Amino acid sequence: MSTFGAAVAIALLAFAIVVLGWWLLFATEGVYLGRRVVVWLYDVFATRYDGIKRFHPEHDHMFLAQPIMQRVAPEKAPYVLDVATGTGRLPAAMLRHVQFAGPILALDASRRMLDVAALKLEGQAGVLLIQSTAEQIPTADGEFDVVTCLEALEFMERPARVARELCRVVRPGGWLLITNRRTGRLMPGKTFTETQLHDLLIECGMQAVAFETWQVDYDLVWAQKQP
Repeated sequence: MSTFGAAVAIALLAFAIVVLGWWLLFATEGVYLGRRVVVWLYDVFATRYDGIKRFHPEHDHMFLAQPIMQRVAPEKAPYVLDVATGTGRLPAAMLRHVQFAGPILALDASRRMLDVAALKLEGQAGVLLIQSTAEQIPTADGEFDVVTCLEALEFMERPARVARELCRVVRPGGWLLITNRRTGRLMPGKTFTETQLHDLLIECGMQAVAFETWQVDYDLVWAQKQP
């Protein structure tokens, strides 16, 4: 091999390593490297997470809090579980809703993300933050009126198991709100087609499964637990 050919080969190898590193650490948020790496990444970016994601409170009110309250009406104090709460996006949206008066349990595996959530929700009554994984939610069956898990399912070690666990803790007649990533080609084995997720939720005892376009990459998925 000529000197030029060797240089090209080295450059291509370096490029491939960079692309692989980007895919493993950023595009897939470390999920193929194990839970510890995922949690570490969220710990590292916790204080910058909201700035990176650019959440809009008015959008969260319109697409999250308001539809939740419409579905549980006339109940104004539903017991809400938010799994993979991160910096407390969903709890903050619910607490801004003038009619919401219920308790919220918010779980996340990242301690530093929960620290940021605690600062964001400081002074707000009725929110309990717990460090916990999503594969084994530390509550009884059918305990919550509303269970949510946003932009997180595909970053779990076993997404299908997490989906079943989310369904387990919804009370009969209660509501599940999750997201489904439409652009899943970069995350084989971690995402669902619409049909796959629909069938999984039905298998778990849910009904009225509905997909709504939400963001460029995500659909909102609503389902109600069979009475």
